[in-house]
Amino acid sequence: MIDFKKNIKFKIGSEDWEMPLGVLLLLLGITLIMVIGGAYLGFKFGKNIN
Repeated sequence: MIDFKKNIKFKIGSEDWEMPLGVLLLLLGITLIMVIGGAYLGFKFGKNIN
């Protein structure tokens, strides 16, 4: 069983960050959905410019 409340520590630049695993996975999931959605919409709009 995965403990989603376990704090994960990581470093971005010179800042130390700490957040629960569940929140980190949620943020990564939202980011991935937005990247895929943006790529799809960019492709769709780019195709219709002609």
